[in-house]
Amino acid sequence: MAPPPPPPELIDDAIAEILLRLPPDDPACFVRASLVCKLWRRILSNPTFPDRYREFHRTPPLLGFLGSNYSYCRASKVSRFDPITTRIHFLEPEFDCRALDCRHGRVLFDMVGGTKGSLAVGDPITGDHKLLADPDPDPISFYRSGVVLCAVDGCNHRGCHGGPFVVVFVSTPSNNDGTKGTRAWVYSSETAAWSSPASLQLPKGSSVYKKRGAHVGDQIYFLLTDTRILKYDLGKHCLTTICLPAMYTNCHRGSLMTMDDGSSLGFVVIEDSTLHLWARKVNLDGSMAWVQDRVVLLNNLVPIIPTAHTHGLVNVIGFAEGVDILLLGEDASGYMFDLKSGQFKKLSNPEYHYYDVFPYLSFFIPDFGSRKSPLPVETKQ
Repeated sequence: MAPPPPPPELIDDAIAEILLRLPPDDPACFVRASLVCKLWRRILSNPTFPDRYREFHRTPPLLGFLGSNYSYCRASKVSRFDPITTRIHFLEPEFDCRALDCRHGRVLFDMVGGTKGSLAVGDPITGDHKLLADPDPDPISFYRSGVVLCAVDGCNHRGCHGGPFVVVFVSTPSNNDGTKGTRAWVYSSETAAWSSPASLQLPKGSSVYKKRGAHVGDQIYFLLTDTRILKYDLGKHCLTTICLPAMYTNCHRGSLMTMDDGSSLGFVVIEDSTLHLWARKVNLDGSMAWVQDRVVLLNNLVPIIPTAHTHGLVNVIGFAEGVDILLLGEDASGYMFDLKSGQFKKLSNPEYHYYDVFPYLSFFIPDFGSRKSPLPVETKQ
């Protein structure tokens, strides 16, 4: 006599354990799995599955890159999304914009073109966007930057992109002559209001550099156009500056980053085909100082060689927090460099002459019962 079949709930649990192991960096796997049978689709559609999946994998995957072009006053959109393994139909905002930051599943946009004096925070997967009134008295200034952060204390940032957020926005007036202060404002989605500005007088010619900021604890860091870094303290609501490592005269080929321990600021720069990574650490006397973390000879790892169509200048154009991946760009190519493994990967998009590139890290678990959430589609590399 044949043994009785296992209870349906045991079958469901066994299949769920299989589906939990679908690779998070290839969301098209969910679509393929949902087509196997009704049982698999029902498990994937269970409201508890996304939380179980995020808890199982823990670190959000790198899905692609949001690039912003040099141009600031174009009539067309200047931000674009380039996926890595899966073609994701990101729902772009219905306005001309460029990205200022991309973090915790959200994107901070700055309006360009015909729209004046506005910011927006968006979820590119759902298409939800919240417009923010621009606090800047000089809304056409080019010297603007900002970060968008989850506002929930102790959040693991695995699926918080629909929750409360804060925006830290900094700006230097156009044609800074040394008499106008650089300002910082904080926006809270819970109060729907901006704070009063914190201000700091910078020397003539020193302005906020339009590159992505770094977030370490309660401090937000932004590069300036000289040899210094602007630091904003969230707890104290004040601005100060610190210096770059002493041997660097400008920041144009470098980038700020959060070190892998999450508690220290990093600065990475490329000079003469050599990547230098610096970390800001506490000395024995309690003072802060830059310490060289590592040096990488790029020519030994990847053939970035000058050609007739390029000056051979390689810049750091982005950093993916949480997965320790640097993005390097030159006139004809873009590369991902894994700081942990030391491996390089050439990116499929050859147009990485962007001003900045923002890695997009997020779990993308399709909602098969909703028409609002687009389904990912497999793409060839």
